[in-house]
Amino acid sequence: MKAYIESMGCDSNVADANQITKYLKANNVDIVSDPKEADYIFLMSCGFNNIILNNNIKRLRELRKFNAKLILGGCIPKIKKEITKEVDFFFYPKEINKLDDFFSFKLSLNSFSPSFKREDKKIIRIATGCEGNCSYCAIKIANGKTTSRSISDISQDIREGLAEGFNKFLFTSEDNGSWGQDIGLSIIDLIKEINNINGNFKISLTTFNPQWFIRYPEMYDILRTDKIEKKIYFPLQSGSDRILKLMNRRYTVKDYLYIFNKLKKEIPEIKIQTDVLIGFPSETEEDFKKTLDLIEKLDIFFLQVFVYTDMKNTPSLKLKPKILSQIAKDRANKIISRFLDKNKNEKRKLVNTNLNNHR
Repeated sequence: MKAYIESMGCDSNVADANQITKYLKANNVDIVSDPKEADYIFLMSCGFNNIILNNNIKRLRELRKFNAKLILGGCIPKIKKEITKEVDFFFYPKEINKLDDFFSFKLSLNSFSPSFKREDKKIIRIATGCEGNCSYCAIKIANGKTTSRSISDISQDIREGLAEGFNKFLFTSEDNGSWGQDIGLSIIDLIKEINNINGNFKISLTTFNPQWFIRYPEMYDILRTDKIEKKIYFPLQSGSDRILKLMNRRYTVKDYLYIFNKLKKEIPEIKIQTDVLIGFPSETEEDFKKTLDLIEKLDIFFLQVFVYTDMKNTPSLKLKPKILSQIAKDRANKIISRFLDKNKNEKRKLVNTNLNNHR
């Protein structure tokens, strides 16, 4: 038996793909690099926005031409359910264990960690899902509320990584701040336990939504500890309180500025990455200018700029007026240009956009 596995999208998809790879190999399935050699083809799909979703569906249909059973995972099976008619088997992100029923192997999927290696880091998925209900987000439809991995499992991944020679670890999930909400714990509890692990290593916390700094003031102290990398992904989305409310983002611009400035004051070396989402329904020139002015004002190290796209079954789908695509792209390009001009003499990064002329 041979399998081909392809992952598109976020680190959670890559984690699922790696867990499946370990599972198949342990059950004597050969992993091949060419889909035409496979008996089973896995596509771990992403539906972050319509551009990415359509690219994933295009790839799915390319893979369908091969003489193999086609298995679809990731977010698309729940975001666009009609696509599941085009595959032989599918599973939702939190139902990956259905593969045990499909294959009936001796070793179960749960026997294997979803953590994986990338260059000099080990990536550790700490949870699936989040506690937010952002009005534009289809990923919440696919992943639901937070399901946390246990402290013992996460600690074991770190210890194994240390034994393998890794000293850099990156925590990944839809929102790392939401870890523990389903099991009566908090991200503070997890980090305190991790800090007790012997060894010389660093943890990158990555995604952290602003509401967790409001809820857990201890986070500033946590970020100062030796084992936490001084880097955080702290999404803004909009500089307009009106738009943030429509997005259901659970913080104000004042909240964001307070946290941002406190982070910079207490941890001067910290590198902050942020996102903005441009062209949200009813976004006026005034709303946009507030976002533009804020991005120019803040000391941002990494910036991601995305243009809003309507996603099926999300609350923002019903919001009007819609912003013309060209207007939204022009606004996004203006932010990108201002950011790059401001930081042209520094090593700042424009990480990602969904604009064709910026990659």
